[in-house]
Amino acid sequence: MMTMKELHDEFWLLTKGVLQDSQLDTDEAKVLKRWLEEHRKGTEFDPVIGKLDRFLADGYIDKFESKELIDSLVFILRSMA
Repeated sequence: MMTMKELHDEFWLLTKGVLQDSQLDTDEAKVLKRWLEEHRKGTEFDPVIGKLDRFLADGYIDKFESKELIDSLVFILRSMA
């Protein structure tokens, strides 16, 4: 079982990789959603998981959805600092 620090460190690394190009495409969103669901410990990831559920319902992440998800991820990262 991961400690909260290990969870946050892994989330930071995953998010850094995903956001490297300042975009979040459909494949990255699916990977991120799977990781968030598998590592959920409490409710801190629930807003992003909810957005991912809604945005992936049509099977595609458009540029507006990508921007909103990036903003949510950055917010979570800042709250972990």
